Amino acid sequence: MASQYITFMIVFTLGLSMVIVTNEMFTTMSDRFQLNIAEFEMDEVLDEIQTQIYENLLLTSNFNQIIEQRLDLPENLAQRFGYTIGISNSTSNEVSINGVTFNDRINQTKTFSIGSTYLINTQGEFSSTSPELILRIEKVGNEILIQIS
Repeated sequence: MASQYITFMIVFTLGLSMVIVTNEMFTTMSDRFQLNIAEFEMDEVLDEIQTQIYENLLLTSNFNQIIEQRLDLPENLAQRFGYTIGISNSTSNEVSINGVTFNDRINQTKTFSIGSTYLINTQGEFSSTSPELILRIEKVGNEILIQIS
């Protein structure tokens, strides 16, 4: 009787250990999968903003003008993880777009050059409380102000 009890306890302990290890393994895989999705979507958002800035700058003429565009961003990223996008420039012709999501575990920055023709100033920050980012490009002479909100 005692040997059956000891055998039962060993098998029970092994089974419980396997359940705990399996649960931990799937939780780790799920976290990594979510991290990969958030990283991919943030990269897509930053690429879209960069593309729209380039395209809008190609449309600028010799005259002063304002281009305001609304970009629909992925709702999945906003609803599941929340994110913040900021825009800045370190030099007069470089633009940096920074995206932070997944509880600050993902922090991506895209830096690109506009060219030496224009003096670039940037400002703004966008939070995922809205699914629509507003990109505003204002050209006055050879100065361009890029804003996001």
